[in-house]
Amino acid sequence: MSKETYSIPLGPTARYEFQRSAVELCILNAMMWHISSERLTKIAPLRSDYESKYLVANNPSTQSPGATVAREAAWSTYEVALIDLYDHDILNNDDIPAASKDALHIHYTTSGGGTPASAPTTTPIVTLAAEEISVLHVIFADSAAPGSHSKPTNVAFLELVYNVNAPAVTPEDCTQRTNISRSRETLVFEPAQRGKVVNAFARWINRNGKTGPWSGSITAIVP
Repeated sequence: MSKETYSIPLGPTARYEFQRSAVELCILNAMMWHISSERLTKIAPLRSDYESKYLVANNPSTQSPGATVAREAAWSTYEVALIDLYDHDILNNDDIPAASKDALHIHYTTSGGGTPASAPTTTPIVTLAAEEISVLHVIFADSAAPGSHSKPTNVAFLELVYNVNAPAVTPEDCTQRTNISRSRETLVFEPAQRGKVVNAFARWINRNGKTGPWSGSITAIVP
């Protein structure tokens, strides 16, 4: 049988985008998905506090060690509420369509009598497209079907690891990580990062949590 699970990105920018997308989707579809209004009410001030501290800590004109500590403290409290929302209202919620579960970074592990899917054997072909200020769009295809922007069968998401303005010879050199469920999802950068080089690698992760081979090096410049 398949079991739904999820992962919260580790990097500050990636987790900011993760929470913003997830909570906005839940607010927009609360009635249709039967999301608890009590949990959404509880999460609202924690989200507001975290986002305000994130913006201070990530603004070159206001950032400081103290601002970073405040951001991380706000995130620690907010993350508990996010996990509660996922565990009780999102995971295994049959009212949420598959496309939205991809956007919510939900993937699947398989156990029991079925045969788990094999690890991916192909590599992603990734372009980081500059179309607007401080934003790169992650456009992917598969090495076995370069003309399509669909994920391979049984793949849950694309794992992207990257550095900004720091060399990355191997994926292990990268300090930022995010999961990309759909082609053209965005990476949002700070104003001070404009003009900096992004060095990245990507791989497929299937619904059993098995990983495929890493792509070659991916580079782009933050617009």
